[in-house]
Amino acid sequence: MNPKALFTLVLPLIFNPGCVSREVSRTPGSYITPERDGESDRLDPTDVSAQMTWRKIGEVDYDDFSIPLSSPDGRFLAVRSGAPPAWPAILARPDARGLPVVPFEILRLDSTGAVSLQTIRGPWLLGRAADDVGFLVEGYRPAGARRIGRVAWETGEVTWLVDDEFVNAFATIGLDGTLAWSRRSTDARGLDLMVRRPDGSTWTIESKFDRSWVDPVIAPDGRTIFAMRKGDGTVELGWSRLTEKTRFEHGMQTIPISIRTNDRLVHSMLAPQTGAEASPPGGPPRIIFLHPDLGRMIEWSPDRDLARPFSEGAMAVSMLDADRGIAMSKDGLFLTELTNVAGGVPASILLSSDVAIPRRSGIDEDPILFLRPISGRYELFLAHLNDVN
Repeated sequence: MNPKALFTLVLPLIFNPGCVSREVSRTPGSYITPERDGESDRLDPTDVSAQMTWRKIGEVDYDDFSIPLSSPDGRFLAVRSGAPPAWPAILARPDARGLPVVPFEILRLDSTGAVSLQTIRGPWLLGRAADDVGFLVEGYRPAGARRIGRVAWETGEVTWLVDDEFVNAFATIGLDGTLAWSRRSTDARGLDLMVRRPDGSTWTIESKFDRSWVDPVIAPDGRTIFAMRKGDGTVELGWSRLTEKTRFEHGMQTIPISIRTNDRLVHSMLAPQTGAEASPPGGPPRIIFLHPDLGRMIEWSPDRDLARPFSEGAMAVSMLDADRGIAMSKDGLFLTELTNVAGGVPASILLSSDVAIPRRSGIDEDPILFLRPISGRYELFLAHLNDVN
């Protein structure tokens, strides 16, 4: 079945008001994880036989807005502090007027804690992704153009990957070095979708009908790309393949998401899911985003042709495998298992009443990183799930 038609059909079934996740409430300070049902290998929401252990490893100032970027191996972290960016710059609008010079701190994470390697300063936004070399930043040129750079994890040196007369924004980078971003001329409003392959070739999907391509996401397989296309109050999810230029430029398919949104809501769809969290490994090529109308995270994959919801109110997610992840809501942290059945609901168990952004740490003994925002800084915690059996 056509993904567009199926997505439109499945959403009303999954997200009707009576369809809620199964949750086990716990008192504050209790940390639990479930056993799997031996017969079906499904998560059992009544089980309380295991615990989550976490420990604080440090803290770092941030700008009260930006979410830190992790390296693909989870062992480096980039944090923007200082004055928060203004919305015109965040959204790459024509009325943006540059950025303040602020600190960017680079930290290394290991089993002993978080170590600050260095702090650099620049008039930049923190980008949306990172690779093994460094993390992405974006900054304005005097004439109004916007460029995309990469800051090396080890040295703090900035290399400008895209630096021309255009406004270049919302960049991401794949594991093979493929760069994807949005681009417009300084006097235009519509944003084209750009891809630069490792061989240097550049592919383009132009903006049409006053709709802009924003926030591209490259799947870990290196063959699949997602992007949002926003219009006047509308937003769609687009996806295509990166196997060849013609396939990418002429094979983009779009799926309607909302007809009552705005620029800030579109920005919030992927703001919590930076880097590999937007399209995690451990499953088919997929994208995880915050649905602007439903107010919860969902996962969608062209291979499954199925929208899978997280718990009601889930605002940020880090996947542990193909079906299970840790989700954050205003009520705390939940271990959630997604369903593969259209109209099914996720099983969800409260791990902690604390609110923190979950990430993968890349540390075997403590594979989960939590970022807890408090009073202009992030408290950093490493965690693991204990199975007492």
